[in-house]
Amino acid sequence: MTENGGERITPTGTVPEERSTPTGTVPSVPAPPLSETQVPIVEVLASNIKEVWPSLVHSIKYSSFIALDLELSGLGDRKHLMKKHYTSSSAQRNFQRSVDDRYTAIVEAAKSRGVLALGVSCWRVTRDTPEPEYYVQTYNLLLLSRDNYTVEPDALQFLVEHGFDFNKQYKDGVSYTPSTEDMIIFKEKKTTEPIRDLFAAILQAKCPVVTHNGLIDLAFIYQSFYAPLPPTMSIFVADLQDMFKSGILDTKCVAEFLIRETATYLEYLFRKCSKRLKDAVTEGKPRLHISFSEHKAIKQWVNLVQCFASSSSSGKELCESFANHGYCKEGKGCKKSHNVDEAINSHDLPRY
Repeated sequence: MTENGGERITPTGTVPEERSTPTGTVPSVPAPPLSETQVPIVEVLASNIKEVWPSLVHSIKYSSFIALDLELSGLGDRKHLMKKHYTSSSAQRNFQRSVDDRYTAIVEAAKSRGVLALGVSCWRVTRDTPEPEYYVQTYNLLLLSRDNYTVEPDALQFLVEHGFDFNKQYKDGVSYTPSTEDMIIFKEKKTTEPIRDLFAAILQAKCPVVTHNGLIDLAFIYQSFYAPLPPTMSIFVADLQDMFKSGILDTKCVAEFLIRETATYLEYLFRKCSKRLKDAVTEGKPRLHISFSEHKAIKQWVNLVQCFASSSSSGKELCESFANHGYCKEGKGCKKSHNVDEAINSHDLPRY
C-alpha cells in the first residue's frame, strides 16, 4: 500500500505483484485497455486541503521530478511578451533589449493577473531500466488571490471551454497572498499560507522541475508564492538557478529544439506521446510504464480524467493554424477542424 492506502493502476500492462516504495509495498491490479484508462487527479480545495495535505507533501518529498503548470487570469499584451528586436548590426545589444523588454512585460503581468489553479504532478522512478517505470501522483489546486487582479475575457473563455469551474474556484479556492515589497510585515505576523508552504516543500525536495514554455509560469510562481520579482531578467535567472539546483526542464524546448516536432503546444505533444505509447503497447515494442495512485484514503476528491489519444474524426477540413500552433483567431467561429488527433495524424503522413 502507498501512503493513505493508495493503490496503483497502470495503463501499460500489469506490473509485478508488489513493489517496494519508501512507504511500503504497492499491490498491482490488472490494467484496463489504454483507450479506456483514466488518470486520477486529486482536486485540492480550501475545504479539503488539511485532509489532502499529508499525501501531497509526501508525494513531493519522494519525487524524482515534479511537473508544474498554472492556469492564469490573463497574460497582458502578448505583443510585448513575444517582443523581439533583431537587426543586422548590434545584434547582441538588440537581443538583450528584447529579453529585457519581454521580462518587463512578464513582471507586469505577474503583478496584475491572478493564478487560478496550480497543477502539481509528482513522478517517482520505480524501475530504472531500458523500459523505465514511473509512479505518478497528480494534484490540481484551485486558488484564489486575496488581492484584486485583472481578468481577461479570452483567458476565461478558454478555461470555461476546457471545463474550468469558476463557481467552485471563487467559493472554495485556496487563498494566497501575492508577494509585495512589504512582505516582511506579512512575515512578522507569522501568518502562514498553504500555497507558500507547498512551494517551500517543492524547493526542499531538491529534484528537477518540469514545465512547458515555463518562463511565464515560473515568473508567476515566484511573484505569487515566493517573493517580489527582481528588477532584471539576469537576477531572476540567477535566483531560479539557486532555487532549483537540480535543474528546470522545459518540454517545449525539448520538443522544438531537440526532437524537432512539427507542433509544440502542450495538448498536441501530450496526445502525440500518448498515441505513441498506445501504439507501442499494441505492437509489443519497448516503452515506458506509468502507474497511478488511486488515493484510496482521499478518493472522494479524486477526479478520473480521460487523457489519452482517441481515433475520433470530425469529418471537416483541418485548420492549419490550429494544427500547427494550437490557436486560431476565428475561435469557435472557424468552420474547419480543431481536432488535435486529426492534426497529429496529418503531420504523421509521409511527405514526398
